[in-house]
Amino acid sequence: MRTAIQAESCLRWAVRESLLRYVTVIAGGTCTVDGDAVKGDDGIFTFPLRAAVQEGEDWRLSFGGSVRLEAHHGLMDVLIKDPELVVGPGRGVLATHTPDGELLALVALDEAAPTDDGDALVWADVPTQLASAAVDLFGTVYPAGTGMAPIAIRVSH
Repeated sequence: MRTAIQAESCLRWAVRESLLRYVTVIAGGTCTVDGDAVKGDDGIFTFPLRAAVQEGEDWRLSFGGSVRLEAHHGLMDVLIKDPELVVGPGRGVLATHTPDGELLALVALDEAAPTDDGDALVWADVPTQLASAAVDLFGTVYPAGTGMAPIAIRVSH
């Protein structure tokens, strides 16, 4: 059975604290938030939910907005745009849209089991590891499997 929900819900992700500190403080670069994404005072980016579709035990969640991290006169350019998450029992993948519209896996999720708080499905502080497909996006600084910031997702009923 396939169900779809549209609700005010979101993905919250800080990407990686040391990367944000490097880009904005050490390298003198910029962090630009665009579209519906928001950067909180806590350094966590919030992407609003655009669509959520459940198929069996799997979810496909699409979020809006973008975050761009730029440094070294554009030589470092990390764009996270309109992220999408496919998550099922105990696993998942968070991806971004590339400038040419393709999906690129950013991080893998383990222990991705939601809880139902009565108003929403909640994935809280889910650990993430850099996907091999995203190593080049992050300038080959981090190898595949590197721990990234945990994510949190809320999908209202």
